Amino acid sequence: MNETGKTIAKNASVLMVSQLITWSLTLTLMVFLPRALGATAMGQYHLANSIWAIAGVFAIFGMDMFLTKEASRHPNNISDTFGVILVFRAFIFTLSFGFVALYVQFAGYEAETVRVIFIIGLAGFFVLFSGICRAALQGIERMEFISLADIIGKAFMTVGGLTALFLGQGIVVIGFIVIGASVVNLLIQGYFLNRVRPIQFRFSWQVTKQVMQESFPYFLVSVFAVIYVQIDIVVISLLVNEEVVGWYGVADIVSGTLMFVPVIFITAVFPALTRLHASEDESNMQGKLMSKSFDLLVLLSIPIGLGVMILASPIVVLLFGEEFINSGPILSVIGVVLILMYQNILLGRFIISIDRQKIFTVIMAVATVATLPLDLLLVPLCQDMFGNGAIGGALTFLITETGVMIASLYVLPKGLIGWQNGWTAGRAFVAGLAMVVAVWFFRDYFIAIPVVIGAAVYLLMIILMRVVPKEDWMLLGDLAKYLLTQLRGLKAKKFGSKR
Repeated sequence: MNETGKTIAKNASVLMVSQLITWSLTLTLMVFLPRALGATAMGQYHLANSIWAIAGVFAIFGMDMFLTKEASRHPNNISDTFGVILVFRAFIFTLSFGFVALYVQFAGYEAETVRVIFIIGLAGFFVLFSGICRAALQGIERMEFISLADIIGKAFMTVGGLTALFLGQGIVVIGFIVIGASVVNLLIQGYFLNRVRPIQFRFSWQVTKQVMQESFPYFLVSVFAVIYVQIDIVVISLLVNEEVVGWYGVADIVSGTLMFVPVIFITAVFPALTRLHASEDESNMQGKLMSKSFDLLVLLSIPIGLGVMILASPIVVLLFGEEFINSGPILSVIGVVLILMYQNILLGRFIISIDRQKIFTVIMAVATVATLPLDLLLVPLCQDMFGNGAIGGALTFLITETGVMIASLYVLPKGLIGWQNGWTAGRAFVAGLAMVVAVWFFRDYFIAIPVVIGAAVYLLMIILMRVVPKEDWMLLGDLAKYLLTQLRGLKAKKFGSKR
């Protein structure tokens, strides 16, 4: 295995372990949180997160993406941009806070909702600054420190949240615990970044102008992407109420948790794609890495997405109780969306890695512009037909994600994703349909039974149809051996240190 492969394997394995830990911690809290607080409070929480995600994208201004790419190519120059981004982010956040204050007054939300929005906004302040450290650490491919910060921050949030619920506290106290977790995450990432690459605070108007100019294309991509994802919740809150937002939010929690697979993989592979593009001698390797990544995410997304689609209601009831049964149809639609999102995240990052972010900006702009009229049409329609306007938000997402995938595939370099990838995807989809048929007959049993049966059928079909080439099985074997060697090395070091 070459050095690029080893680096990706190391970072992916570190992120996978940490994500499993943080996933477990988050799931533990989220199982109890909706049950204790109810749909309306969960709606307030998710609405606050959506509003600040939209406001925060202006403060970030695409600079995290710029910093990650620059750190991967020029790791010794992090200090040149760190101070600039810090000052810029503080200034824009202050302006954003004022705009949010005006918006909540215009929207006419209840006092409790407004209070939650401002508390979550304070947490977002610290998240913005930890994002600078995260971007730099990702660029220099030190994912272990990002992982450590995430684990400790999530542990703080989970323990604090469960304690608050046990003491009978509500969503406002939960909001203050979110602030504490954000501060912990920031301190850990900042500490380790300064150890690896000592940061010296530098500020220059000339550098600020340069960073803004080079970050602007990433900002456009981000602003459209964030508004595109979050606008559904805001529209639902304005056209219906916070309770329906809570139904949508619970479905979003489940789907967001399942996004850890592409997030881990793409976080690990993006610096490598960027670095390989900068090297003319290794540009061919970049194409091969992208093609294999596409196939891998297809194989993973189909069973996850179709499984969620068919088991959505049992999942929701098991995790959150009968009060959130209306989240089932929403999650069922989002299950199909997950298949598209797995690929779209990879496609978008690849387009950015080859410095064609302007094209992806146009794609996301069209998707964002299409989202609002679709929401305004489908949310009230689904509210009238099903008493659940949030289904309309999910259907909008399905339509626009389909468009994003088609457009992204069209603008890729010719031959990068070809008929061989399509043949792989087609057979994987057939295996997924076989899985759906098998699961259908067991869908009313305890959820572990259809999950195990579905996984077994899907894997069997993949093997019988030879979806994964022999050389890829060998590559996976080499990767497993490499990871096993790394784990043994860690154990040996630990044993030696004890002696």
